[in-house]
Amino acid sequence: MTVALVRLLTVVTAAAVVLGHAVMQVPTPRRAGSTYTERCGDTYAEFMETDKAGPIENGVKKAGSEIGCNPYLCRGYQYEDNAATEYTPGQVIDFHIDLIAGHRPGYANVSIVDLEANKIISSPLRSWDTWPNATATTPRSDIDFNVTIPTTLGAACSAGGKCAIQWYWYAINNVQTYESCVDFYVVP
Repeated sequence: MTVALVRLLTVVTAAAVVLGHAVMQVPTPRRAGSTYTERCGDTYAEFMETDKAGPIENGVKKAGSEIGCNPYLCRGYQYEDNAATEYTPGQVIDFHIDLIAGHRPGYANVSIVDLEANKIISSPLRSWDTWPNATATTPRSDIDFNVTIPTTLGAACSAGGKCAIQWYWYAINNVQTYESCVDFYVVP
């Protein structure tokens, strides 16, 4: 093999490993840890960590029946490996989504999830019928936006481990799901 061909293969291989799609950067989302690996399984956890912005379906396909967690709840990342952030009702939270490769059409939302029930609490805090939106205003309102913590949560999210803010994107044509979560609790 020539040196040029080896370099080209190295670049292509590296691009394939790091090429992802989208992931939340701000606020800091849940991350992997030992509980995640233990519950989800080595194959799923290792594969998903090679592309932190990749679709959940790729990891599910790779791991098959070995998965011991719900990969569609916060990408399988576990609360026990993370810490909850304290927010107050009415507080505005800034978001930045790192959009690496946009597949269209798709839809997205930001919602509060009851972690025990794996259900969305109330209406989405933000939603997009078409995401990503290349014609969004500058700064891009689909990747740089904010949400307001509802004043109606009451005791539902009063302690860490009860709720998470979940950014969710589903790319319809590619049948791919992307999620990031932020654990939080509210104080009056």
